[in-house]
Amino acid sequence: MNQVPTFCRVWAPATVANLNVGFDALGCALKAPGEFMEFRRMSQPGVHLVNGPNTALPLEVEANVAGKAAASLLSALGNPFGVEVTVTKSILPGSGIGSSAASAVAAVVGIDALAEAGMRRDELLPFALDGEAVASGARHADNVAPALMGGMTLIDPQGKVCPLPVPTSWHLVVLHPQVVIKTAESRAVLPGEVPLSDAVNQAAWLGRFVHDLHAGNELEAMYALEDLLVGPHRGALMPHWDACQTAAKDAGARAGGISGSGPSSFWVCRSAEEASEVGAALQRVMSAQGMGHHLHVTTISTQGAHVVSQSH
Repeated sequence: MNQVPTFCRVWAPATVANLNVGFDALGCALKAPGEFMEFRRMSQPGVHLVNGPNTALPLEVEANVAGKAAASLLSALGNPFGVEVTVTKSILPGSGIGSSAASAVAAVVGIDALAEAGMRRDELLPFALDGEAVASGARHADNVAPALMGGMTLIDPQGKVCPLPVPTSWHLVVLHPQVVIKTAESRAVLPGEVPLSDAVNQAAWLGRFVHDLHAGNELEAMYALEDLLVGPHRGALMPHWDACQTAAKDAGARAGGISGSGPSSFWVCRSAEEASEVGAALQRVMSAQGMGHHLHVTTISTQGAHVVSQSH
């Protein structure tokens, strides 16, 4: 008789949403940073939350992203067991690189593994979105989909996830200044209406970007990352934004912009060496301003959240 899993550890990636050209629609998973979540099967029913090191999240299931996602999936499976979930946050909340999405997708991947349910990633997505809604108040999939499925994804207006070819030659620099920009504040600066010409041009840039990816034109795809609708309004919220843009582009970044709602930014480069130079230039800006920050030089992860260890 096969033994059921009693423990598993799941890794989930940070993500960059919007990517300039696809507001609330585009996102990609990163190889770094990422974070781990642990799951232990219990005889006591329900979801029991534990904060890991340097983590102080609500322990009420309905107020916790991972707790809500886990409980939602367990309920759909008929609540076959209870689970202790240890959440250790490495992707800081409010960073603009998908902290809540990482928690949500790790939770559903962990429950699926303990239950041996064998669900497809598209089947897990609605339950992860239940968790994401705890943090954002809405079922936005632009971070959740790539965190769950890996690679780069496009979300259509009906919520269908469209995987895109991954530009494997891209090297990304992600700068996270140590400030918090609330999503509500970041959305409040956006206009309710935009000029028709801007909407037309933005749609054309998105179409060009998707075409270049499918055609394998990875360098050309970088140059299609134009932001006509969001960045011009959110830039004022970003710490030392003008200086960062100048420094990154002078150091060789081919494109860049605001990650999600900020304050993190992303910069696209053609090589690891170029990315290293861009990272150093951004660090000089932050240091000159006395601004604490984290910097990640990384690439796009083709793998989303997944089990890294398991025991029976």
